[in-house]
Amino acid sequence: MKVLKLYMMMLIVGMCCSCDEYLEVKNYGQVLPETDEDYATLINNQLSAIDKGTAGAANMLGSFAWMIELECYSDNLNTSLMTSNTLSYIYVGTNVNSAQYRFMNYYSLIKDYNIIIDNLKERDTELGKKILATAYAMRGVMYFNLMRECCEAYEKDRATEIMGVPNVEHFDIEAKPGRGNIQELVNFIVRDLETAIQMNQTDEQYRFTADVARAYLARTYFWAQDWKNAIKMAKEVLDKYPLVDGDEYKEMIQSPQGKLGDMLFRTFITGSLTAYNRNLKNVKTRPVNMSLINLFPEKERDIRYTTFFDSKYFSTKGIRVCVRAAEMCLILAESYAHLSDTDNALTYLNLLRSKRIADYVPYTVATLPAVDESDVIKTDATGAKLTPLMSAVLNERRKEMFMEGDRWFELKRNGSPEFWVGYNFVKYTTEKYLYTFPLRKADLIANENLVQNPGYENL
Repeated sequence: MKVLKLYMMMLIVGMCCSCDEYLEVKNYGQVLPETDEDYATLINNQLSAIDKGTAGAANMLGSFAWMIELECYSDNLNTSLMTSNTLSYIYVGTNVNSAQYRFMNYYSLIKDYNIIIDNLKERDTELGKKILATAYAMRGVMYFNLMRECCEAYEKDRATEIMGVPNVEHFDIEAKPGRGNIQELVNFIVRDLETAIQMNQTDEQYRFTADVARAYLARTYFWAQDWKNAIKMAKEVLDKYPLVDGDEYKEMIQSPQGKLGDMLFRTFITGSLTAYNRNLKNVKTRPVNMSLINLFPEKERDIRYTTFFDSKYFSTKGIRVCVRAAEMCLILAESYAHLSDTDNALTYLNLLRSKRIADYVPYTVATLPAVDESDVIKTDATGAKLTPLMSAVLNERRKEMFMEGDRWFELKRNGSPEFWVGYNFVKYTTEKYLYTFPLRKADLIANENLVQNPGYENL
């Protein structure tokens, strides 16, 4: 009976714990780590999860299942023709209930970085420097992902109006931070990543090296439409990690494990292949959309066409979460296009194509394909109507980054267009607000300064 009473007391205490503890980092009654080895454990636990690719930090960076989920949300895979409902994500609205937990889960990871940044005493040792730099880099990366997932797409003329997320960076158990705006969030991410870069952590064991921080800084500037700084960062990375091609490219793309070719970072280095193979098999229940297939006019001369699809147009590309040089090349091409620097935009667009297409013919302004009016994306990131050059860059990105969870965020970034899919005689529409994931109601109740994302007020 005493055991039962004790169990009930523990249960009640657990239920009464604040729902906003993911924003808290000081746990009364618990002892903070003391040595740099103790603090290293906080980082190493997350890095281990990333290497295994299945849980914790890996889920927030992108597990296999999450990558497939994002592809299903986008227009890359055909919902109407799927052969089974193994992949239950008919469209993004199917999974809103689980997506709302990502906001909370990010902060449970950020808590560890804050503990390290605020409390690490042995900052001048080699280990201490590595731990601190990694904590800054990982915090910047997690906030970047939070921005893409839980904030509306960046708009320059509304940057001080669009809601950000709480920029939690210090111990304060009683604080209930508000969301601020997206420009403040961008500045916060930039500061963290710049700090990591300045610390110049190069030990690959800690995964988030200074070069990885540079790549994420390029991504951040790119998302925030800071084209000049995006060019600067992306060029630094691309110069150091030149594009691979041919068999080396194919091995990099298809290898289930390992950081190969021009990759700077990837999850799933050492984990079990069981979950990977299961997810790879599940993808084959939903064929690739013809709108993507038709972007390969060179067919077999394009190594991506022969590597990514089988004869029935099911995906054969490996599933991966990574940062690689091709993305930097595409950032350069698009950023130059936004700055009306057509020559440089074509240079980087053609550079990527030259590495993927045998006997390729370089694009010129005169030979760029016409804009496909049936494409889901109608405007670029700034709201301008697509030009042939911008359309070509976006299409090249769609091809290159297929099955890497990129297309969903490209749709969001470029106008958040509404589109629909049909399944079992039901029409499912991806409305604009669905590109931004909701916050849990429990989080909103616990912190009255949090505001729900538009469209989810009645969730």
